[in-house]
Amino acid sequence: QAADWLAGVARGSPSAKLNFHMDPLSALAAAGASPGPVESHLVSAATVAARLAARHPQAGLFLASGRIVHEAGGGEAAELAFAAASALAYARAAVRAGLSMDEAWGGIWLGLSADADYFVTLAKMRAARAVWARLTGACGVCVPARIEARSSHRMLAARDAWTNMLRLGAACAGAAMGGADAIVLGTFTDPLGLPTAFARRQSRNTQLVLMEEAHIGRVADPAAGSGYIEALTDAMARAAWARFQALEAAGGVIAALESGLVLRQAEEAAEARAAAGEPRIVGVTAFPPEAEAPIEVEPAPAVPAAAAPDPRLPGPDTRCPPLVPVRLSQAWESR
Repeated sequence: QAADWLAGVARGSPSAKLNFHMDPLSALAAAGASPGPVESHLVSAATVAARLAARHPQAGLFLASGRIVHEAGGGEAAELAFAAASALAYARAAVRAGLSMDEAWGGIWLGLSADADYFVTLAKMRAARAVWARLTGACGVCVPARIEARSSHRMLAARDAWTNMLRLGAACAGAAMGGADAIVLGTFTDPLGLPTAFARRQSRNTQLVLMEEAHIGRVADPAAGSGYIEALTDAMARAAWARFQALEAAGGVIAALESGLVLRQAEEAAEARAAAGEPRIVGVTAFPPEAEAPIEVEPAPAVPAAAAPDPRLPGPDTRCPPLVPVRLSQAWESR
């Protein structure tokens, strides 16, 4: 319904570069249940996608996102694997709905998180393109990957939140140098509340400075040829492909969600991170301030109840262990 509303706004503009970003699989993973069989939601979304693709040929139809795994503590390989498995599920549904293979794959964007470790973020974007190329090549399609990177929420700290500006800047730089096609930055106040005009301006200007003054976008792949980056990219892509194969061997992404395999993959990374000991988080475990400067946030507005379409479809709900988001600094901030 939301996709139809957006298409209605752009009625008369067939060349509009819309992004409908339909992603029922991430919604299932986040909520732990879908209102009716999630397979029916895939069919419904694919039917809408086929209809809208004819009216808006340049639109992005699906968002195959691995961010839900990242925010739940998962590693880069698990994030990429979930995104790839979601992309395959969406492409299959779109082809069954009447789209050609090129149209189906061409209508999918990959959604990934950009973290404060810009080398890891950079390599992840490059590894995503390698995984995508292998996946689409196996389907006999030559469609370039389109990646939307959003700043990680789990990397942000509530204590001394001013330091989040550093993390957001590093995340944006890593995503840009890694070749993300679109970058969306959160604000440094996100762990505390809604951003003020100042916080929103900081988020916007971070991107403008990197684009207009650092000229990051002038080089297509600035890390190409670096032994460290090439090795990290290759290792990440191989690990992601192995995890993707495990998801497919389990019956596909939906079955892997239902069985808890996706959650276990995320938990493995979280356990390894915990075993490594206390992390160095600027402003929290490293260089904490003697006295915190106050940070303003906007109060949550009162939102009146509004009628909305019922998302329920006939049949039993699909259920899975939910992937609960966690901020990595949360446990240390309470000490």
